[in-house]
Amino acid sequence: MQKQLTDRSKQVLKLVIEEYVATARAVGSEVLREKYRLAVSSATLRNEMAELERRGLLTHLHTSGGRIPSEAGYRLFVENMIDNLGLSPTDMRRVEHQFHQVEGNPDLSRWAELAASVLAQLASNAALVTTPRSGNVALKHVQLIHLHDRSALTVAVMDDGSVRQSVCVLPYAASQEELNTVSAALTATFAGHYSPELPAKARELHGIAAEVAPQVLGGVWRRGVHGTVSQSGLLNMLSQPEFRQTETARPVVEVIEGGALITKLAERVVNQPGVHVIIGSENPLEQMTRCSIVTATYAAPHGGYGLLTVVGPTRMPYERTISSVYYVSRLLSQMLQSQD
Repeated sequence: MQKQLTDRSKQVLKLVIEEYVATARAVGSEVLREKYRLAVSSATLRNEMAELERRGLLTHLHTSGGRIPSEAGYRLFVENMIDNLGLSPTDMRRVEHQFHQVEGNPDLSRWAELAASVLAQLASNAALVTTPRSGNVALKHVQLIHLHDRSALTVAVMDDGSVRQSVCVLPYAASQEELNTVSAALTATFAGHYSPELPAKARELHGIAAEVAPQVLGGVWRRGVHGTVSQSGLLNMLSQPEFRQTETARPVVEVIEGGALITKLAERVVNQPGVHVIIGSENPLEQMTRCSIVTATYAAPHGGYGLLTVVGPTRMPYERTISSVYYVSRLLSQMLQSQD
């Protein structure tokens, strides 16, 4: 889609998004022309904005009002239009100073509390950070148990005796005999290996075993990433105009407070490196379709992983939020690994 946009169309879309994120007000052509000193007429800008709306990148709240970004517009912006990722040197020094205050502390919940507080301050939205569960547990045995035509119960036994169960969807209807063969292949490949090693081992599999392996690993890893949740900045998020109505805010708060969001995110970013941006209807929970989420994992000693997440309206300062999540996840990983 972006290849078909002219440079001027890209500039207009970017300015509309930045202006709307900053003001929470629909953006008109006169505002763009005067505030950003654009050397084109208001009529030209109106035509550009109408074309962006036709392409599904902008929308409007009222017939006579200005435009606001659509989810597709935000997605294009996030993937192609952010110019300067990274926090300022001042921000980085401040964050490093805060984390050095807990350096050497073996209580990971203290680290998670600080990370949530720092992220909430940086991103001006809600932040959730989980303490890592120990990843220093190897997978011992995998068994798939037939449930229905195309579903099976996955039972993963770890070498500390814990059992992790999940349901996986099969690519086709399989008998229990076939599932026993798949179970044997999964066990032979994964047995004796720790969570961080499993994705690489999965590439050795073939056939149905290779197809179900990501779901099996999701069930195994989910409990490795979802420890105690520290939360900060919920009032930051609720102060945004999108959440001033109780009926809008309540379901979002319930999902955050109840733990359903973290559980779903842990499943979604299993063993996925980097920062993930989830916008509006891309969210795994219906209650969160008015929100955007920026999330990443961080590494703890002995192969454990935790999750850092910022939640806010789709009208989110994506550049700063992505930069904040990336920097805190990297710094947290480095500092925790260095004190092992």
